[in-house]
Amino acid sequence: MKHLLLIWGIFLLTSLSIQAQERINFNEHWKFKLGDQTGADKTNFNDNDWRKLNLPHDWSIEGDYNENHPMGDKCGYLPAGIGWYRKTIQVPEEWKGKSVNITFDGVFMNSTVWANGKKLGNRPFGWITFQYDISKEVDTNNEITFAVRVDNDAQPSARWYTGSGIYANTWIDVKSKLHVPMSGIFVRTKKDEVTITTEIQNDFDKTQKGELITSIVDANGNEVAVAESKLTIGSGKHQEITQKLKIANPHLWSTVSPYLYKAITKISSKKIDEEYITNFGVRDVEWKPGEGLFINGVETKMQGICNHQEAGALGAAVPDKILRFRIQQLKDMGVNAIRTAHNPQTPQFYAMCDEMGMIVMDEIFDGWHKKAANDYGAHFFKEWWDRDLTDWIKRDRNHPSIIIYSVGNETKGEEAAKALVERCHELDNTRPVTSGHSGSNHMDVFGVNGHSERKGFFDHLSNDRVFVGTENTHTWQVRGFYRTKTWYRDGYPCVRHQPYEYPDLTEEEVFTYDWTKSANKKSYKQIFTSSYDNAIVRLNSRQNIEQLRDIPNYAGSFRWTGHDYLGEAGFVHGGWPFKASIVGAIDLANFEKDLFYLYQSQWTSKPMIHILPHWTHPTLEKGTEIPVWVYSNCDEVELFLNGQSLGKQSPGKSWDKMQCEWLVGFQEGELKAIGYKDRKAIVNQVIRSADAPSQLKLTVDGEGMKNQKEDIVQVRIASEDAKGEFYPYGENRSFYHVEGSGKIKALDNGSPVDVEKHFEAKDRIAFYGLTRAYIESTDADGAIDLYVGAILGEKRLITSKQVHIDVKKISLRGKSSKGKIDIYYTIDGSRPTTASSKYTAPFLIELGTTVKAIVVLENKEIMRMHEKFADDEGFEWKTVMTATNPGGDQAEDATFDGVTISTEGENFNGKGFIDYGKNEGGYVEFYQENDGSEGEYTLRLRYSAAKRDIQEHTLTLNVNGRKQVIALPSCDKYRKEWKEFEVKVQLGIGANTIRLTALKVNGFCLDEMKAI
Repeated sequence: MKHLLLIWGIFLLTSLSIQAQERINFNEHWKFKLGDQTGADKTNFNDNDWRKLNLPHDWSIEGDYNENHPMGDKCGYLPAGIGWYRKTIQVPEEWKGKSVNITFDGVFMNSTVWANGKKLGNRPFGWITFQYDISKEVDTNNEITFAVRVDNDAQPSARWYTGSGIYANTWIDVKSKLHVPMSGIFVRTKKDEVTITTEIQNDFDKTQKGELITSIVDANGNEVAVAESKLTIGSGKHQEITQKLKIANPHLWSTVSPYLYKAITKISSKKIDEEYITNFGVRDVEWKPGEGLFINGVETKMQGICNHQEAGALGAAVPDKILRFRIQQLKDMGVNAIRTAHNPQTPQFYAMCDEMGMIVMDEIFDGWHKKAANDYGAHFFKEWWDRDLTDWIKRDRNHPSIIIYSVGNETKGEEAAKALVERCHELDNTRPVTSGHSGSNHMDVFGVNGHSERKGFFDHLSNDRVFVGTENTHTWQVRGFYRTKTWYRDGYPCVRHQPYEYPDLTEEEVFTYDWTKSANKKSYKQIFTSSYDNAIVRLNSRQNIEQLRDIPNYAGSFRWTGHDYLGEAGFVHGGWPFKASIVGAIDLANFEKDLFYLYQSQWTSKPMIHILPHWTHPTLEKGTEIPVWVYSNCDEVELFLNGQSLGKQSPGKSWDKMQCEWLVGFQEGELKAIGYKDRKAIVNQVIRSADAPSQLKLTVDGEGMKNQKEDIVQVRIASEDAKGEFYPYGENRSFYHVEGSGKIKALDNGSPVDVEKHFEAKDRIAFYGLTRAYIESTDADGAIDLYVGAILGEKRLITSKQVHIDVKKISLRGKSSKGKIDIYYTIDGSRPTTASSKYTAPFLIELGTTVKAIVVLENKEIMRMHEKFADDEGFEWKTVMTATNPGGDQAEDATFDGVTISTEGENFNGKGFIDYGKNEGGYVEFYQENDGSEGEYTLRLRYSAAKRDIQEHTLTLNVNGRKQVIALPSCDKYRKEWKEFEVKVQLGIGANTIRLTALKVNGFCLDEMKAI
């Protein structure tokens, strides 16, 4: 398969529609208890004090962020632990004598399931659909109590946020004893021919005879093909029957026309009538070495992103409506492919991609060995990989959206790679297999992560296989934040990564605001990064787009990532209070960043235009030259400042011309960009300088609230000035109240450093002008109104001392309620009452003032609000962050034992250093992520060593199990003079551990380590 040229279409079991068979949603009326519960597997266990809830459920996202939680920076500082679920049902009489299974679409992780005290089994892998046969329990009991223990206690259990609990749907599948087992239908297509293999299981005591009838119907319900086969199956046996059908002039599935057929499978026997529906698509996929990817004969570039199984404040239990919104959001950006990094997603994700025309690289594993201390690779891969991979491919192989499998990410093991690929081919020989730079010699398609971003990589790329950039490119950007100096994650120049050189946009940094003072940062890494596409590892987004477009054998690129995600907050961002990785084109709260519009300008054809940065700069001197960029897919763009044209430009094809760019001397007012096609103005955007914030604007992103229970909407709360202009620095706290049949599900704002609780929160600060509220319906048809209030003004009163209090209402479902709103406030710190000052107009305050207010609706208090205005509140306005070559990893932030943190010295970096003292055996261990290639690198150690009674201090350097002894010369001025020592080491792809253990030391201090 390495030189695979042709992969034909196939596709999936997405739903079951049954006559004698039933698929029953089993999500409602569970009970939950956090913490291990002795005896909770037993039927008679008393669970009266347990919380009642409906699934899906992620208990981690419901908890508080805490720097000391064992999830740590890798998993986002949220609580983990052990949780139990229980549910008791009465067994319907019609289930008896049937094949009955309980099915789980996803439980993270280490789940064990019992039915009436009988252990049904356990499943370590947290991202797989599995089921247990409960037919005997059904036949012998009138009541069944299910108990599920979920053990996510050992942390970190991955390198990113995973969630905890039964985060996906549960089902009861009731079938005849002559039935198709789970994932027992396999549909594949080749041109107009459809081949369907159906597995049939006979659990009757006697041999069964009957007929298998398979018909294909089109999207209009018309039958277009049918096949019939006789069957005879012995008791306890199963039989596979393959049928071939033809569709005359089939409609083809593609990203622009995702046409779906249905295969209707009927098992007809004496007193048995089972029916199954399998959605599938017809498409021909070719992988041509040297030429790329072709779908239905059309060259197709996978304009892709990687995404995890989570959605910010909603955690891993992502509601279907939000999941669909996020996929459509990516489609609107121009994305046509998603890599499920680094694990399978829930079944409905694939069904949505089928329907919406989104290509999927379906990935199953991160590592084949330990990459985080307690992940699947560390403890379960060897025993479980075959079963998990089998269940995964059989579940997913009918989806037309899936055109390639991926079996690993930045991991090692030639034997594992070979076995994984062979097993994939056995289960499905219609799709190629790749990986994120793991066991590459065994892969059908050559996939490479960050190493493919290196300068010169494509100069030496072989054409023996099609190439895919499985993680390319890596850039960092915070929504609404700008810097004109180029920033490299690992500095420039960097021998290790061979980055491209990108010039600064200005000689001196233009922008001065920041999220906090430098003195408050625990690490040099704790910076916000710029939205100009100038914060990178090796390669910016624009040059990645150009390479993908122009290199024939480059079939697809999957940027890291589409959306920001929780976790991986230490490696790049320095850890707490950073809780998330800010690499997405869209933030945690589903707000688009400027990068979103770059891709839209290059990957879509609907006329669009987007200006960056915003035009509100209250601390900039008039005339300061600001790089103004405009992204557009029009022929020409004209920019106006306060009505005066600054000229026209045409977006170019080369990376440095994709944006139209003007250096504009700042003056308050209006920027307007007009896009022209064939010399006609067809689209425009206007942005204006905003005054201090004075009001809120509420809108709904995506679909509105439906007439159903537990539906959800996402409300956008924007800060505006009195003229209705968006205020891009908005950071005032907003407060929430729901009237009617709804509740607050969660609040978010997209900030990577806001560590307030999301779940059922009542208030939240804004982040660069925006806040997100997820509102959930509590019944199927009642009216729902959302009230949002805020005390608005500049936190540091930099241009205005005026404060406004605003309350807005948005009707989310049904007839909007009417009622008089009154606001009462204090400015002396006292608790407001209806006897306090009534708010009728904005008022002036001084720094140091805390404003408090209550909101009264028809004589009922619905909100208490507060806002402090002081010179140490909110964003910093005067700190200049320059893009310097960063230092190494601080020793005091690493893992250590037998040593201590000290600050008794001079000239050290960071907040301290590690003092080994005289401790033989004391060690410091660093975690080093390598998203480039494996090979020789240099470790640079910054240290200070006392002369005392030895001239050299010796340590054992252990890199991934490879040990060497190093000798470091002593220093003349101990703890004042810091030397650098360099040593060559071999680093692997992905996770590396570097341990420095004292062998012979007497006064040795380690300040930092850097891999170069």
